[in-house]
Amino acid sequence: MIMQRLRAETRAWHNALEATPFNLELLSRTLSLGRYVGQLRAYRIILDTLETRLAGSEDPIVTAVWRSELTKVPLLDQDLEFFDSVPADDITAAAVVVAERFADAIADRMTADPVSSLGFLYVMEGSTMGGLELTAHVRATFGLTDGRGLTYYNSGDRQRWAAMTTRMNDAVVDEPRQQLVLTAADTGYRAIADTLAALSRPDHEESTPGE
Repeated sequence: MIMQRLRAETRAWHNALEATPFNLELLSRTLSLGRYVGQLRAYRIILDTLETRLAGSEDPIVTAVWRSELTKVPLLDQDLEFFDSVPADDITAAAVVVAERFADAIADRMTADPVSSLGFLYVMEGSTMGGLELTAHVRATFGLTDGRGLTYYNSGDRQRWAAMTTRMNDAVVDEPRQQLVLTAADTGYRAIADTLAALSRPDHEESTPGE
């Protein structure tokens, strides 16, 4: 099944992302507010393109999987409105450049192979599941006592994930389409790693999504 393959074949990416300086600083509660907000800004760029393309797709496999309940841009908008006074810095600008390149890669890949979008969806929806484990650290680090500023990180839902898993397994059954999804997921994880790298140090280095 495609979801089992995705978990198995992207395990190394999960381990790599957990070991990024950004994630380690978040876990140690030393991450700066500017870098946290920078991540939200970068992810909004990525998800705006991905969700718009998913919602507008007429591909039967995509429509079999996508549901409007998976939309995250409004949640990011709530958080970014809350942090509106936090200025963007050079590190955030670097992350935004990476995010824009990823958004362009999503658009290009989906034009050629709409089913690829499901690999990107797996990466981004999976990140919200991981975010559930980090919510307490974000709350404590930035003193977010009423849930505001945590809307995106707190948006993971195990029932929603299980339902998406079932739809993905039912819809993506043949090997060529599974390979499209797996390739896109690899591209997605690489781009997220580059985004977090840009947020982790000023002398960031990037790899081009898809390389």
